Amino acid sequence: MQRDSRIWAVGRTVAMAVMTLVGLGILVADVRDIAQADSHISDLRAHGRRVPGSAALGYSCSSGRGGGCSVSSVQLIFRAADGDDVYVPEDELAESLYVPSGRPSGAEDLVPTTVVYDPADPEDAQAAGALHWGVVDLIAHHWLSFALGVVLTGVGAAALVIDRV
Repeated sequence: MQRDSRIWAVGRTVAMAVMTLVGLGILVADVRDIAQADSHISDLRAHGRRVPGSAALGYSCSSGRGGGCSVSSVQLIFRAADGDDVYVPEDELAESLYVPSGRPSGAEDLVPTTVVYDPADPEDAQAAGALHWGVVDLIAHHWLSFALGVVLTGVGAAALVIDRV
């Protein structure tokens, strides 16, 4: 009987430790993604060149009940300083796209936008609106995993402390 209760106690402690570690892993991954996105935005703010451009929005649609369409890709089109036209897919920031807003114009339904690119590497470009994103905006795109990480870490750590007291 006492052996069974020890086994349950060890199993419970291991489960709480695993829950805490999984929560910490989720938080670390989120923080890493957000820090990388913020660093990329900061570099473009500091060293980027602003030029007029356009964005071609790609949509993916789902059918069925409550189906709808959402932007699945953004292709930035602009003229670099050397006079070459550049077509580059927008980089995802913290696993989300910045979607330029505005009324599509022209035969190709392009949305006019300002593009910021690295003069040393025109393929490194972002819509200028993305440069206004901050850490809080980036976290907002990770709210579910961020909340899950906080809950798992908090509950697991609290349970470990309570179990030891």
